[in-house]
Amino acid sequence: MSEKTNGGIKSDDNPTSSADKHWSQVGQRHYEPDGRGELTTVIVYAIAEAEGVSPSEVKSPPLYETVDVPAIEDAFFGPNVSEKSRQGVGTVEFQYTDYLVKVKNDGWIKVYELSEPEQV
Repeated sequence: MSEKTNGGIKSDDNPTSSADKHWSQVGQRHYEPDGRGELTTVIVYAIAEAEGVSPSEVKSPPLYETVDVPAIEDAFFGPNVSEKSRQGVGTVEFQYTDYLVKVKNDGWIKVYELSEPEQV
């Protein structure tokens, strides 16, 4: 569900879902654009956390075959025309194997897995 704000549309933190899909967060990492790590590395670490494996075991498929991470990095965190770092607005979601990965403009990478809906 989204709500309008003065700056546009603000999305809630629930991943994309339809009535028959429920996602549970299973991992997260924070990316610091001015830090030492690359966005690709932080995403791989978040996926590894979700899978309960070492980041070196996250190999198939290669992340670059699933999503264009440099484009996300440039859109959210790259330099603007004045060469100052910009802060893009929004969220990019993509599926990596059985996981839904969200990269948010605030630097948080969250990983979700499909879960059974709760019975009421």
